[in-house]
Amino acid sequence: MVLLATEIRPPQADGGEKLTRLGAEVGAAGVHLGGGCDLELVVGGNLVGSALRLGLEVPTLTLPLPERALAAGKRMPRLAALESDERGAAIALAEVGLSVGVSFGARLALLDFGAVSLAASAGEVARAFARRAVEADEPGGLLLASALAERRARGPAIMDACLWSLERLVRAAERASIRLAAIVGVTPWQAPSPREVGDLLETFVGSTLGVVWDPARLSVLTALGLSLTDDRCKALAASAAVAIESDVVGLDAGYLPGLGERDARIAAVTTPAAVPRIVTGGADATDAEVAAAVEKAGS
Repeated sequence: MVLLATEIRPPQADGGEKLTRLGAEVGAAGVHLGGGCDLELVVGGNLVGSALRLGLEVPTLTLPLPERALAAGKRMPRLAALESDERGAAIALAEVGLSVGVSFGARLALLDFGAVSLAASAGEVARAFARRAVEADEPGGLLLASALAERRARGPAIMDACLWSLERLVRAAERASIRLAAIVGVTPWQAPSPREVGDLLETFVGSTLGVVWDPARLSVLTALGLSLTDDRCKALAASAAVAIESDVVGLDAGYLPGLGERDARIAAVTTPAAVPRIVTGGADATDAEVAAAVEKAGS
């Protein structure tokens, strides 16, 4: 099953008409509710109804979704937040999203745990990477080392936050008969890391918790020189509940397949054949590029 992500044609501008029409034209099986979506649009808009009328499924969504389109300068509460009130707000939004998903037959929710705030700037590291100044004794390398040290020090607290959120959401997802899949963090500014995801899977063994397999994002990890063993990589792939089909350019993941690249070692790892595949990319992708990406993902 190949799905089109809302990022390709954000529905807030037209209610989802362009996305659903394109999905039907390129032979996608359905749409994934991700970027550019909010609960107000999903519940009160035409996106889901338009997809279903065209014979498209809406089996997956990313949670938490905002209540409505975020105002400039605002951000979402994070499931991995260290502050309990922010974490509680994120859990509440995700629980509402699960209830909404039941109404249109969603079967899988991708969990975005949110960004990790560190003293070292992720943007500065990305700019240093673009200048190829990330060796150990160069500005980018020093910033990255600082970020990694701070992230390691805060790891136990971040892991506790992820556990707290999952304990609530696993129960809510079981009541809704919706499977959960954790989005893997691949930089110091993201959570949970590949190792932390492995620990979460062990903690919630026996539940339906799975992994979002995203070779492009994992390619960012290897580009930064961070460790990802073959065994860890294969274990993540084996636990995949869904696969993201996108490419990466530099440290920027999320390009339409065919418009970037992936780490060859990671790209060679296979996931279970039955997992749905979500094609995503920028809104500037042409219809022809989207059609080619869908065909490639389904081959």
